[in-house]
Amino acid sequence: MSDTQRMNESLKSFKGYESFRMKGEFRSEISVGVDLRADRQGNCVGTYKQNQVPDEIIIIRDRGWVRHGDKNLDETRKFAKIYMPDKLAAVDEAIKKSRGKYVEYPARDLLEAPGVFLCAFHLAFMKVPAKVSRAKEMGNPRTRGGERTIQLTHGSGAGEVSVHVPEKGGNTPRGIEFNLGDVPVLLELDEYDRPVTVKPPAPADVVQEKEVRALDLASDLPGD
Repeated sequence: MSDTQRMNESLKSFKGYESFRMKGEFRSEISVGVDLRADRQGNCVGTYKQNQVPDEIIIIRDRGWVRHGDKNLDETRKFAKIYMPDKLAAVDEAIKKSRGKYVEYPARDLLEAPGVFLCAFHLAFMKVPAKVSRAKEMGNPRTRGGERTIQLTHGSGAGEVSVHVPEKGGNTPRGIEFNLGDVPVLLELDEYDRPVTVKPPAPADVVQEKEVRALDLASDLPGD
């Protein structure tokens, strides 16, 4: 089987999955990492990291929740103290209310964050082609979890897309690389077609976004 045929088989599988886990990074000016499990029904759960600081994400169709890590909350306070001292009291109150809690937002607001956007399958992977006219092996084989994979690539520049498939034994996509706008996205893939089991946080653990709006200072995530 040629490199082009292998890549097309891999892309066909990728486009057909109902759910999977994705772990990787956005190579933008700000370091963004994700470890998410998502499905086509609008369910998503995992972590979003900005500058190596994680927040916990839960999305169930049109509802979303974020549990901000302590370090993120501390950084928000530092920012407010330096750049918005007149808002510091309000920020302190919002931090007190949200620490250890889930802040509820409309899912559409959470999906505006670069990494969390991947939860929206129908949009995030829309420009990944289902089929390519030509592909070739690039780079050196990689070893992950004891399995060697090769990179098959089509196109160049902003239109470049790559899949990582086993060096031997099938064309299951173990990873994918593509661009969202001018930002390269690199993802490892696994847990294909496994149900994404997710449930809302307990009401006692939830704070409404309107109660902590002072957190909306300096981040790509609401409230970060």
